[in-house]
Amino acid sequence: MTSIHSENFPRRISILFHIVAMLPLAGFAVGHLIWGDLLLGLILLMAFVTVTLSLRQELRFRDSLLYRQWFVLVVSVAIVYACYSVGLRGLIYTFPMASVFFFTFRLSHGLITGIIFSISCLLAALNVEEPLLVVRFSVGITICMVFASIFAFIVGRQKAELERQAGLDELTGVLNRRRLQETLDTALQLKQRHQTPASLILVDLDHFKSINDTHGHLVGDQVLIDFARLVSGRIRSCDKLFRFGGEEFMILLPETSEQQASQLAESLRERIAQKIFGGSIHLTCSFGVAELQADETLEAWLQACDMALYQAKNKGRNRTVRRFQVTSDALA
Repeated sequence: MTSIHSENFPRRISILFHIVAMLPLAGFAVGHLIWGDLLLGLILLMAFVTVTLSLRQELRFRDSLLYRQWFVLVVSVAIVYACYSVGLRGLIYTFPMASVFFFTFRLSHGLITGIIFSISCLLAALNVEEPLLVVRFSVGITICMVFASIFAFIVGRQKAELERQAGLDELTGVLNRRRLQETLDTALQLKQRHQTPASLILVDLDHFKSINDTHGHLVGDQVLIDFARLVSGRIRSCDKLFRFGGEEFMILLPETSEQQASQLAESLRERIAQKIFGGSIHLTCSFGVAELQADETLEAWLQACDMALYQAKNKGRNRTVRRFQVTSDALA
């Protein structure tokens, strides 16, 4: 229950901000339509419609970014027009709005649109206000935008780093199962659209439990770390290594046939068998290999790889078994 609430927290905050934005917009729009500037009232009414559509998307648990961007742009037009018609009373809204661009668009786009918006407001205000007052406002707006851009940059970097860490296995530093699904989805789409081959290697460290029982879990953890480093150093930059389970790892090989994947698996198996881990531990691994077939689901692909690994372990471990070999054995 806690995880569900924590996942919905950003959406609830977004809904709250939508409601907070809608209330003054409705008041200003109605006020200008009845007693004030008709054109400004119509622009504010458009902004109210866009934020309402955005809220509708949020309530339906759908992406509302496009509506939020249109809302910001429409409100910006309203503020520029207000600067042109009432000067100072419009300029005061430029400060908060200049910061909003950085959290609605990408940083580069937010900087460009924010600068265009600010300059437009300042030039529009010259229609009513003295140039010296506009210059003073320009200094304040510039400072506001500089700090907003720095803050948005820091937040963006922190968010990217948190997302990266969330996709990594805490012990070994390789990708975790959280990242596996989206990566396999990409491989499946490439296969369906362009017939791009992709293969999986599922690796199990043989008798790993005995390492923990004999040498302790700290030594076992170090073996896992060293194993992950060894494999990472032997695969291409486009290949992906995941920690699939406790002592199970998975390697995704894009643009790789089953035969090529099997050759890599054999190379890794021999190298691991020759290496001494932790100064005295000899380790062997079993490998299951399967290439993604046409019109195959991810579940069937994973199951084929798992069946190949099971066959490798059933035959005595420390070996590589490909999908077609499992099929051949079953027919025999």
